[in-house]
Amino acid sequence: MIAHPLVALEFLTRIRVRPTPLGDLRRVADAQLWFPTVGLLIGLALLLVDRAAMRALPQPAVDVLIVVALVAITGALHLDGLADAADGLFGAYTPERRLAIMRDAHAGTYAIVAIVCVLALKWAGLASLPGEVRVEAILLAPCLARFGMLVAIGAFPYARAEGAGVAFRDALWPAQFSFATAVTVVAAVALAFGAFASRLAGGMTGDLYGATVEISEAFVLLFIAATANRGWLDAWALA
Repeated sequence: MIAHPLVALEFLTRIRVRPTPLGDLRRVADAQLWFPTVGLLIGLALLLVDRAAMRALPQPAVDVLIVVALVAITGALHLDGLADAADGLFGAYTPERRLAIMRDAHAGTYAIVAIVCVLALKWAGLASLPGEVRVEAILLAPCLARFGMLVAIGAFPYARAEGAGVAFRDALWPAQFSFATAVTVVAAVALAFGAFASRLAGGMTGDLYGATVEISEAFVLLFIAATANRGWLDAWALA
């Protein structure tokens, strides 16, 4: 059964659109196929902030505002994970002790340094973006980052016998990952082709819009063929 996308939206952001709470993590894990889609929505929100702020503020201030907006939209959800990971990975010398530190709610020196460094790197990335790819980068970065999380969930074993991430790993394959990959690939192909064509032609045209559709459709068909040949679509239908 495919979970409602609103579950993923409420888990990954501070947006609340339903009167009932999220419930158990299993429902969230079932909705992880929507994570890249939520990432696109986050990117769209950041782009709206960027376009509006550009009318009144200089570029450096807008870049800082985008970083702050991303933290506000997500409720610092992943920054909390970064902080715990930094304290655990660099604050001990054995796997057992590292895992224990990650469960500690208190932030240590490594946590603070990691957060500052990552936020600074995001600002530096935004400040270094050429103007012709700024829109595509702001839209795609949150999507690709959340897809990257799914890749990490599926590619590596879980360190604990139990925990919040167990449900995510158990629910990921194969349908969840296939759907998330399709969303990410289509978005990336469409934006990449749009940026490429726009630079060559000085902007988009009706013909280029049509070409974007045709290329995206080709990638979708190839992706569906690949997943069908692996038997993943059959598993999805039975889920």
